[in-house]
Amino acid sequence: MYIYILLSISILIQFITVLKTLQLLGIARSRKSWILIAIAFFLISFNRVVDLADFAINGNIHNGYYYFIDIIISTLILVGVITIGKVLKQLKKSEVILKESEEKFRTLFNDSTDGIFLLDLDGNIIESNLEVCKQLGYSKEELINTNIRKIKTPKYIDQVKYNIDLIVKNGRHTYDTEHFTKDNKILYLEMISRTIDYEGRTAILTIAHDISERFKFERKILSATIETEERERKRFAKEMHDGIGPLLSTIKLYVNILKEDDLAKDDKLSFIKNINEIIDEAMLNIRDISNNLVPILIKDYGLSKAIDSLCSQINLTGKIKLNFMSNINTDRLDSKIELALFRIIEELINNTIKHADAKNVDIALNRSDSDLLLKYADDGVGFDMDEILKSKQPGTGLKNIVSRVISINGQYSFMRSRDRGFTMMIEAKLK
Repeated sequence: MYIYILLSISILIQFITVLKTLQLLGIARSRKSWILIAIAFFLISFNRVVDLADFAINGNIHNGYYYFIDIIISTLILVGVITIGKVLKQLKKSEVILKESEEKFRTLFNDSTDGIFLLDLDGNIIESNLEVCKQLGYSKEELINTNIRKIKTPKYIDQVKYNIDLIVKNGRHTYDTEHFTKDNKILYLEMISRTIDYEGRTAILTIAHDISERFKFERKILSATIETEERERKRFAKEMHDGIGPLLSTIKLYVNILKEDDLAKDDKLSFIKNINEIIDEAMLNIRDISNNLVPILIKDYGLSKAIDSLCSQINLTGKIKLNFMSNINTDRLDSKIELALFRIIEELINNTIKHADAKNVDIALNRSDSDLLLKYADDGVGFDMDEILKSKQPGTGLKNIVSRVISINGQYSFMRSRDRGFTMMIEAKLK
């Protein structure tokens, strides 16, 4: 009787194994292989059915130990099939997730409003999105395997290796460059690059942001800067001519009168008194003109003290709260940088008070070994920076700010937001 039970258990386990194997057909990559395995398991179970029939009819049977071992083997095979099934289901799930992620990435990749390049370490284009094709006027097929040097303007070709080396060394790098379009127009771009692992090798993923509008704007700013400097020279010359010139002429007149021998002593004393008063007035005028050029606070105490004093004076009005933090203390910087940043902060505060309806302003000035970073942020109404840059007549205040940043070879950026305040970052190189 126990032989009958052992054979029945073995057959049941083997049939379950066949069913579990057939269930794997829906998730297995190689359906033919699992069909063959299922057939093999079925034949094994069929063989046991034949044994059971032979035992029932003829009484022929193997030793019970043989069927006991058969049950153990069948059980192990069943457990193995179930385990493989779980692994295959997990792999299938992972493949679905990976496919969804790839589809999302591909959608983001192609729908991005910025161009995206994928380059190898020699500068060859491995992949590009649709925006790159739109920017440059090439088809994707024309760009793939093309070296990036072929679309660079002459002055940037030699910088390709330098930039790649810097990206590989630091893991990331941001820089400006110029590309030729297919119809030989120049495209001005800001490149944000970083290294990634791509198909088992190191590649460079680059986001190319079109800054042509910004470049045109900066060109206008440079022209405006030259015009402003010329106006300042003329204004300075006029102030010297109209303010100091007449006083010096008057002094000269008095001195010539003092040369006369028949001049009474009281008259001489009166003329000398008048001369001293005129000299005092001239000195005041010169100081006013000098203070307009370089504020006394900056000249005597440095940038940090000058900004702190400016903020304290404005805070006394109670209309707005300026918070200033700095790590440069009494350290002195290049006078050109000090004056430019002070005038920038004056202009930014002026814009905030006039237009932003802000309650608080945070100003941070931090120095490292080779850089000076200024961060200015208010909690006012904000504005769209792209709209300002694209407008035909951007504000004079903004022109002045950008022109001063450019004058010290600095880099600037605005937080592009509306209704969330205004933030500007300025970085100046000290070395």
